[in-house]
Amino acid sequence: MPKPVRQEDLDFVSCENDRYESEIFKWKNDRLVEAIAQEELEFVKESYEAKARAHKIYEEAEQIRLKAMKEWQKYWAQMEAKYEKERLERRRRFESEQAKWKQMAEEYDRKIKAQRQAEEDRKKKEEEAKNQEILRIQNQKLAQEVALAEERKKKEEALKAAENAKKTQDNVKIVIEGNAKNLASDEILKQEEHYRNMLKSIHDKFSKNPQLKSATTGTRKNITLGLNILTNGRAEIIKIASQFDEMLKSHKNNLNVYYFLINYIAKGIVKHAEVDVVSKESAAFPFAHLCVLISTQHPEFMEFLMTRLVKKCPYVLPRYHICQTNQSREEYKKQISSKPKEDEDAYVNRMCAIVALYCAIMQTEPLYPQLKNPYYIDNAWTYLARLMNLRPQKITPSLLYTCLKITGSSLFRAYNHHALKLFSVVYKSYVQNPPSEVRSLLTSSPAAMSRLRTLLEDASKKGQFPVPEGQTPS
Repeated sequence: MPKPVRQEDLDFVSCENDRYESEIFKWKNDRLVEAIAQEELEFVKESYEAKARAHKIYEEAEQIRLKAMKEWQKYWAQMEAKYEKERLERRRRFESEQAKWKQMAEEYDRKIKAQRQAEEDRKKKEEEAKNQEILRIQNQKLAQEVALAEERKKKEEALKAAENAKKTQDNVKIVIEGNAKNLASDEILKQEEHYRNMLKSIHDKFSKNPQLKSATTGTRKNITLGLNILTNGRAEIIKIASQFDEMLKSHKNNLNVYYFLINYIAKGIVKHAEVDVVSKESAAFPFAHLCVLISTQHPEFMEFLMTRLVKKCPYVLPRYHICQTNQSREEYKKQISSKPKEDEDAYVNRMCAIVALYCAIMQTEPLYPQLKNPYYIDNAWTYLARLMNLRPQKITPSLLYTCLKITGSSLFRAYNHHALKLFSVVYKSYVQNPPSEVRSLLTSSPAAMSRLRTLLEDASKKGQFPVPEGQTPS
């Protein structure tokens, strides 16, 4: 008979069964942990192997890079050596060519100097031969003149008598015209006659003397160069004036050469003014400063300059002319200093340019304060008064405009309220209440009248004339 199952037996079996399942679970869990650990080890091993392979590939690539870099450095060193060699070769060739060019330039300079010296020697010989020929001709002429002296003397006396008669007749005629039409005063006519005689004397003594020209060739070239480079710079004006002063002082022991050079400087200044001042009115001031500096050291200069100014422009006196019934057009144009093919506008502009130089001289203060202008602003007062006392002509508004524009501020500074009286006369005569002869100029000279009217009205509003541009050297 089977043994009965007790509860204790059942509990034991159940407990063993639970223990068995627990052991199995623990065993499975241990196996799983071992598998995971094994997988981790394999993963770490594969990682190390992958890193080792990657490091190996990197090292191989680095070796390739270093090798390529070494090859490139080697190639670059070769190229640098090649370029340095080429640079040195180019420099050597350039220095060689430069030395060759320098040698050629020196040879060319020596050749040019030799040619110039030969040319100077040739000219000197030609000049000597020419002077000898001139002396021979002069001696021959002198012999002929001695033989014909008596006859020539009689002819000259007859011509002089005829000229004096004609001069007397012309003077009477001018005075009659001046009284009738108020073209010039007696004082102006006397000055005109004085400058005409002085010009004739200059022409006879200097212009026809070839020896003076040949003796002053170098000096005249320096004078012309100085006038050509003159600008409105204070230092440059003083420098050129000093050069001219030294030139004149070095020839003062020979009066003929001295006066010849003074006349040449005066003639050159007026010639430049005819050209430069026409295009730019302020160009008159550097020449004016130069004239004043020269005249302070050489008082004779202003007389020669005035002679040249009056020859080129009769309105400097001022002196008007009218065409006479028995006078040709060519003679009249010569009388008023007009060029053969010069139109009216160009003539007026040229005359005003010379008057601008004349006015600029009168209002100029010397660049050295201790000096005084020998032809000062009181002459501008005289000039304006003469213009206002003469019967106005077609050119009168242009002359008044030029004079007032350049000397107006200086006249006001010198004479103050007295100058206002003179300006008031001009303003009334040409703006406020002009007479019929002035009103007629509105038709014959409209542009000049308009400029003069604007200048006078602006000066009337401001109470003074503007300082002309370029008056003070830079």
